Amino acid sequence: MKALRSLLTVCLLSVVATASTPAATSLTVTRATLANGLRVVVVRDPLAPVVTAVLNYRVGSNEERYPGEAHALEHMMFRGTPTISQAQLFEISQLMGGSYDADTQPEMTQFFFTVPVQYLGVAMRLEADRARHLTLAESGWTAERGAIEQEVTQDDSIPIERLFERTILPSIFKGTPYAKDTLGTLYSFGHQINASVLRDFYSTWYHPNNAVYVIVGDVDGPAAIRMAEKYFGSIRPVKLPARSSVSLRPIQRATYRVTSDQPYSLVGLSFRLPGWKDRDYAAAQILEAVLNDQRANLYGLVASGKSLYAGFQDISSHAYATASAAFSVVPVTTNVQTAENDLRAVLEGYRQTGLPRDLVEVAKRRAIAASEFGGNSIEGLAFEWSDAVALRGDRSPDQLLRAMERVSVTDVNRVFRRYINPNTAIVAYAVPKNAGAVKAAAPALAQENNTLTPERSQPLPTWARAAFARVGLPAQVVHPVSMTLPNGMRLVVIPEHVTDTVEVYGGITSSEHREAPPDKQGVADITNGLFAYGTTQYDRIQLRQQLDAIAADVSAGIPFSLRVLSSHFDRGVQLLADEELHPAFPTAAFQIVKQETVGELTGEMTSPDHLASVALHRALYPPTDPMQLFATPQTAGSVTLGDVRSYYATVYRPDMTTVVVIGDVTPGRARATFERYFGAWTAHGPKPDVHAPQVPKNGMASVVVPDPSRGQSLVRLAQVLDLPRADPDFALLQVANNVLGGGGFGSLLMDDLRVKHGYVYGVGSDLTWLKNRAVFMITYACDPDKIVPAQQLALADLSQLERGDISGNRLERAKAMLMSDSVLRADSFRGTAGQMLDYSLYGLPLNQGQIDARRELSATPESVRAALQKWILPNAFVRIVEGPGP
Repeated sequence: MKALRSLLTVCLLSVVATASTPAATSLTVTRATLANGLRVVVVRDPLAPVVTAVLNYRVGSNEERYPGEAHALEHMMFRGTPTISQAQLFEISQLMGGSYDADTQPEMTQFFFTVPVQYLGVAMRLEADRARHLTLAESGWTAERGAIEQEVTQDDSIPIERLFERTILPSIFKGTPYAKDTLGTLYSFGHQINASVLRDFYSTWYHPNNAVYVIVGDVDGPAAIRMAEKYFGSIRPVKLPARSSVSLRPIQRATYRVTSDQPYSLVGLSFRLPGWKDRDYAAAQILEAVLNDQRANLYGLVASGKSLYAGFQDISSHAYATASAAFSVVPVTTNVQTAENDLRAVLEGYRQTGLPRDLVEVAKRRAIAASEFGGNSIEGLAFEWSDAVALRGDRSPDQLLRAMERVSVTDVNRVFRRYINPNTAIVAYAVPKNAGAVKAAAPALAQENNTLTPERSQPLPTWARAAFARVGLPAQVVHPVSMTLPNGMRLVVIPEHVTDTVEVYGGITSSEHREAPPDKQGVADITNGLFAYGTTQYDRIQLRQQLDAIAADVSAGIPFSLRVLSSHFDRGVQLLADEELHPAFPTAAFQIVKQETVGELTGEMTSPDHLASVALHRALYPPTDPMQLFATPQTAGSVTLGDVRSYYATVYRPDMTTVVVIGDVTPGRARATFERYFGAWTAHGPKPDVHAPQVPKNGMASVVVPDPSRGQSLVRLAQVLDLPRADPDFALLQVANNVLGGGGFGSLLMDDLRVKHGYVYGVGSDLTWLKNRAVFMITYACDPDKIVPAQQLALADLSQLERGDISGNRLERAKAMLMSDSVLRADSFRGTAGQMLDYSLYGLPLNQGQIDARRELSATPESVRAALQKWILPNAFVRIVEGPGP
């Protein structure tokens, strides 16, 4: 059998066409179909020593008998097999680092790993093992049911999501498999689904001839396929049953309303458009792009002050139908009927006149350009290929792109008039009714709880122990070239030639809290909102025309960015400089943006999220701390155009600015281009110190922020640390955080609060930082009666670490994850540039990641315990509860 499989692999590889895709000339694709029907697609992207492997089973909620059946099986795929236990699965997955998860859709269920490339074989072995067999014990389902019911309750606590998932989509797809409930219900999980039902679903659909394995990263294609044959080749195929048929019914016009907890009102007009098997699907995608162009009339609602956001987007796409909607987000001060009328007027206007021919051509040009950027993210590219090959059944993402190229303006207008009729739309309103209340609660001192469930770790298989025998310091994978221009602007260039594109990310070290008077808070948002209204050379429309001509994306402000094809790099930087350095700040636009900002803040003042944020800052920081300042309708309302110009002149300085350029460009070319267009930018006066100062330890406090829309409560346990980012203890606290809750499924918090006790669906901890301070936070969502037990258990876990009770397994796993994460941060242009930008803006060396990694790798139980005892006090947490109180 081994010889036969080897021969078969050679035969398969001999007929594989290994070719470059038009989207990115350096991305090589290798394909094969194993004898058992498993299709394997390998896309080599040498951006970083990282790989994303997505196993796509071509089945989802469309084929389920009970609501949430496919979703429940997705959960049980993490509960272990006869050969690899749940504990071993988690342990191995954690040691690889990176991310691993799953996702259930109507047509497809995806299981994915993003890991350092040396662990591809480990990830593939785990995936093949659960493709071969599952434990699927009733006891396991009983334990997992509590977690999945928490997920349902949590999602149903989000009013806007509940409105669309539970009401709008079933109305659009009524009578079809697309209307089935992917998430599931408390009733279905409690009364209809059991281990036997899930085993039947697994044995019916989870087979190699019903799967597509997409592997993207710095891997050799033929070698990856041989590896897939090694692990999956002996799994037998099974004849698949017929799939559910789809018969679309006419949509019944309706209006649905929900009370939301957001600081804005939302209006949506929902329609049913073609699915991806329809010949008009490509035209519908171009149609959406035209409607979302900033030169189109939907964005005109924003530019004219009638909307905070307006756009058109797909909600749920399927083979034979797509649910889409036109949205308008407006301040709470705007009548929602007026917002609906504005949306209708735009759509009806285009039905009468047709969509602009030039915008159709722009949409096609931008679609082609956007495809060039696919290789700039390994994980993003893996899901793009999964959608194309496993979901739509295309040969590659380029198949849809070629269809878009053939779309004419006649096609677009025909599709628009056929499918988008405002008079037959399903209307959705989400309007807040926030009370704006905050309640002080009794001090939330969690009692000591030493009744932790003992860890039942199991020895890893020999092959897994061998894979993780040596965890060392990763090689430096990013090699930035740093330079300072004569005007003080720092330029960091990272040459990457995987695609013919360049991405630019810039930032200005600033703080509105420290650089604007208390009675002018909000001036930063108003200033930022004015950049889109044009420059001293181009008005708003003309500027977008210039960007459309080269299919570039520019965003100006305190953070600013550019995405451009490398052939248009010079012109792209010129337009970025024009928008960033020469904003027009028109008087009429100022009045519009100020009015929008005041309206937005009016809703924010009573929104639970904002009130929770204010309460948290009040409890963490001294009364005079800059973090106590928040913009209000009154402070923003007092801002004048003169204030905006003054703020811009004071804050926007080259000597406080860092620009990171990554992509198909040399350091010399980048420097010459930026000196040409940014070199005349000058600063006046001494550089300000805008970083928040160090702060004393906070006291204990407890606050409840009511949110009637929530069935579950969102709980934050936080304390401020007087810890500079450059302190060596920061790396030790990162290790502790990983062990406690930052390490995902295998962390202490996840193990205790979800897996063993079922108090929560998700829980985590995080260490966020500024230059001179940090905040440590534990976050979870749960039912009100679980708030205190979950808190007690979380703080008991923390106390366990502070006593130095860290098992060798957990410490080594944390180190392995952190070492892997240091590599994985380079798996996209955005991730790499963002890290370099943060380091520079906060005065850290560009190799801070390597410095942290060395310190993390040298951590011991004693050093971690000492850092925890020095910086984090278990009885000094602020508790903020958003939703029902405990």
